[in-house]
Amino acid sequence: MQWLFVFLRGHRAYVVLGVAVLVSFSLMALGRSDGVALARGIATGLMKAGHGLFTWPMELSRLRNENQVLRDQNLRISLELLELREARMENLRLRALLDFRTKAEGTYLVARVVARDPNRVLNTVLLDMGAADGVGKRMPVVTADGLVGRVLEVHPRTAVVQLLLDRNCRVSAIVQRDERTSGIVTCENGSFFLKHVSVRSEVSEGDRIISSGLGGVFPKGLLIGLVSRVGERDQALFREVQLTPSVDFFNLEEVFVLKSVDAEDARPG
Repeated sequence: MQWLFVFLRGHRAYVVLGVAVLVSFSLMALGRSDGVALARGIATGLMKAGHGLFTWPMELSRLRNENQVLRDQNLRISLELLELREARMENLRLRALLDFRTKAEGTYLVARVVARDPNRVLNTVLLDMGAADGVGKRMPVVTADGLVGRVLEVHPRTAVVQLLLDRNCRVSAIVQRDERTSGIVTCENGSFFLKHVSVRSEVSEGDRIISSGLGGVFPKGLLIGLVSRVGERDQALFREVQLTPSVDFFNLEEVFVLKSVDAEDARPG
């Protein structure tokens, strides 16, 4: 096969002449109509090949433009879908807040969480409302899920909230059952406990823990969490009661700042 390519390359002119002569004799051997038809077929084929050769770059450019348009549309639709999902989630959160507000007593301010302690040392968040909006120190902060914490610092347009995650933020609480077992809710190393629960007290997993209203800071009846584990009775004076908080402290977005509560519920203990 190699020798054939070498021969054709060395005698290219003779090969072309021979092919031309062969085609001429073939056309002469055919009838007039057959020759014309063959010539037309060859001419049509050459024209189609030439048309495809010259229009291929334009067709490729058109396909590239269409592909870019489709990519742009896909990106725009994806962004719109993300916006719709975010709007739906915000709508659900606001509905929950509105439902909580209609059931709660007192005056509330709706605030947004705009920043949080990056080191998570102080366990605080920053709200977009401050003294100019009526926010004051020690005001309770809640969501539809339960108690969040209290206002620690107040500035003209912002306020710092101390979360229940801070071990210095303690709440007088009771177990929501007939026995009304009381204790102090505190957070230690990221875990919540109901402290000072008598060893004889009746506490079970799944019990709801709510604020007792004692102390004059947090109103009575706010959900704090659920009992997740109860220590065994032993010779100690108190039982260890661990809680699961009702609030997701790391995904706070909108909160209520409680300005006033019913005087009976907020009376100091």
